[in-house]
Amino acid sequence: MMKHRDWIMPYVKRYKYRMLTILLLSMLTVGSAAALMFTSGFLISKSSLRPENILLVYVPIVLVRAFGLGRSVFRYSERLVSHDFILRVLAKMRTRLYHLVEPKAATSKSMKTGEVLGILAEDIESLQDLYLRTILPTASAVLLYVISICVLGYFSIGFAFLMAIYFFVLVVVMPIFSLLHMRAANQAYKKDKDKLYQYVTDGFLGIHDWLLSGQKQHFFSRFFKRQETQDKADKRSKNWSYYREFIGQVVVAAMLVTMLAFGASLFTDGRITDVFIAAFVLVIIPLSEAILPVSNAVEKYPRYEESLNRVTELELNQETIVQAVSYEGSFENVQLTMDDVGFGYEEQESVIKNLSLELTQGKKIAIIGKSGAGKSTLLKLLQGMLVPDSGSVRINGYEASSIRSDMTNLVSVLNQNPYLFYTSVANNLLLANESATEAEVKAIMKQVKLHDLVASQPEGYQTSMQETGQRFSGGERQRIALARVLLQNTPIVMLDEPTVGLDPITERDLLKTIFDSLAGKSLLWVTHHLVGMEQMDEIIFLEEGKIKMRGTHAQLLKESPHYRKLYELDRPAALQRI
Repeated sequence: MMKHRDWIMPYVKRYKYRMLTILLLSMLTVGSAAALMFTSGFLISKSSLRPENILLVYVPIVLVRAFGLGRSVFRYSERLVSHDFILRVLAKMRTRLYHLVEPKAATSKSMKTGEVLGILAEDIESLQDLYLRTILPTASAVLLYVISICVLGYFSIGFAFLMAIYFFVLVVVMPIFSLLHMRAANQAYKKDKDKLYQYVTDGFLGIHDWLLSGQKQHFFSRFFKRQETQDKADKRSKNWSYYREFIGQVVVAAMLVTMLAFGASLFTDGRITDVFIAAFVLVIIPLSEAILPVSNAVEKYPRYEESLNRVTELELNQETIVQAVSYEGSFENVQLTMDDVGFGYEEQESVIKNLSLELTQGKKIAIIGKSGAGKSTLLKLLQGMLVPDSGSVRINGYEASSIRSDMTNLVSVLNQNPYLFYTSVANNLLLANESATEAEVKAIMKQVKLHDLVASQPEGYQTSMQETGQRFSGGERQRIALARVLLQNTPIVMLDEPTVGLDPITERDLLKTIFDSLAGKSLLWVTHHLVGMEQMDEIIFLEEGKIKMRGTHAQLLKESPHYRKLYELDRPAALQRI
């Protein structure tokens, strides 16, 4: 429970003056509403006596107008400050939550996509509502409770004590009872909703399989059944709210009757005139309106508590993730090493097995293997996106997973489907380096042999790429992506089958451009065939997560009949290579 304070108290302390301003404005709003009702009651009573002079009710008329305007102004100001406060807190929370979820989602073997969406969507909204709908209204109601009893005590200690009991029922007893009553229901509701998130997400991602297997109706029937469970829980919650509101209104009615009796007794004792009786009674209405929502606010806490538990659990489990550090090593002489690395997923215990390699500055390594051999997992390990179960992945002595925030300055990736945004060519390029000058951009585009094509367009570098870059051909899109890699200017470049789907001539030209433009950089090339292997300093064949064979192109041709056979099979394409 104390850990939850890390998601509450730091923001309370950081924005305490805004919270105090919100509470002050809230008191002024309720005070204006109470004064408005008090003055209105007096005005109505006084006017009913047909005052002989309009001046006798002129001041109450002005006060009614002033308090009416004041209530609106203070209410608007309160909303303005409270939303400013919550948006500031929300910005901090979202940044903090992202830094928790992002490495956890990348390295966790059990966290599912639905769970990640639940944390990013549902939990962050709950943490926002915790402040906006529970903490602030409850604090305001408690403060109002204390002030009201103190004011009533000025007139009568006994009556103030009696009203304190009524307020205590509304501010303390009913909220606690609501909290205890709804805790189990809210926990079950949250659990069912999380399952629904996961089920819908899994169903969406696997919709193709559902359709092909003819199980569409089965999927929808299970979805509607889960949704029906949620609807029933909502109905029970609403029914309880009706009963609670009814009890609250009964208490308020008792307060009104008690205040009426108190006003009559004050009139009998000659302490007030008869025109003030209605004024005293009407004050109860705005006070009760400010206090009645407390039960509803407090009973929602279990839902917020579930979110607090989940984000807290992420923090408590951070020991399973390598702690982040700042990279302070060289960017000119970078060495990437894997030392006896093993890694497996929950559903597949061993994907990478005792794998070691060393990528020194300027070295070029090719990783070859069929689908499922572990190539993609290997790339994620080398980028620090996954933490090895055994062994280590280091860049100049730093654990790769510990310097992920600096990884974009060390490693860039050119994959087979680079995403190009629906904006101009220039904007797509500047994503890699916002500070790049126009001359630098054009020089890079000349390097990838695409400047003349872009410059010949009517809008030049402001030409729209269209959605997913469809304005250009596959080879041209890869060259634009390569230009982004060059603008990023990292010492290590990883190629994840960038020529897949290209025709042999385009593939040959693109590979030549890649090797020419990336000269001097460390290169790790993941591919599934042998075109361009002559360019590599080392070739590593993966099979079921293990190194089956490794060496230079010449060595493997000479020493490995299996490699020689594969090379002969691939030779028709290889003959057209660079």
